[in-house]
Amino acid sequence: MSAAPAVAPRRTPVAPWALTAVRAVLVLVLGLAITFTGGHSAAFGLVAFGVFGVVGGLALLGGAVLALPRPVRGSFLVQAVVTLAAGVAALAVGATGTASGDVIALVGLVSAFGILTGALELVAGLRARRSDRAARDWILTGVLTVLLGLVFLVVPPGYSQSLGGIERISGTLTAPVVLVGLLGAWGIIVGVLQAIAAVSLRGTAAERKEEAS
Repeated sequence: MSAAPAVAPRRTPVAPWALTAVRAVLVLVLGLAITFTGGHSAAFGLVAFGVFGVVGGLALLGGAVLALPRPVRGSFLVQAVVTLAAGVAALAVGATGTASGDVIALVGLVSAFGILTGALELVAGLRARRSDRAARDWILTGVLTVLLGLVFLVVPPGYSQSLGGIERISGTLTAPVVLVGLLGAWGIIVGVLQAIAAVSLRGTAAERKEEAS
């Protein structure tokens, strides 16, 4: 039995690695902005997530059309719309919400964003695992994003724990601090993974170009 023919890479107006690189930068900016900003209130989390959602959603919307092949384009377009809608909603709530309302809104929006967009990216990766080198990265990003959404649902909105003990750290660990911190950690982890993926995809594209020439 002869071996199955290799799948030829699908050409797009923009290289797929470029979209991965843009996504890496945006999610890293979110993670670093949270990491290096004190006072992790729910209102701050809503604004940070809102800006990321709007910019990231628009970038993914354009990138899906220009850089992704048809078999997975629809999934990423839906993902872009969900991300954009969550970002707009977060900015709207962050401007008018109360402290307790902000916590509930942050949990609801980030958990919905994480579960929906993560599932969409995971499914896209599974469907393209035999035809697209980026599929593995989509699967990993999808899993981490779904986990973000699920963990947000687990943290009680009214959680509050006084610090101290052998570390002798003063202060109180509250739900907003935990939630915003988790969002920042997700941003850094996913951003680093996507940056590595972008470099790898670019290297592969360069090798194929050299082989074709």
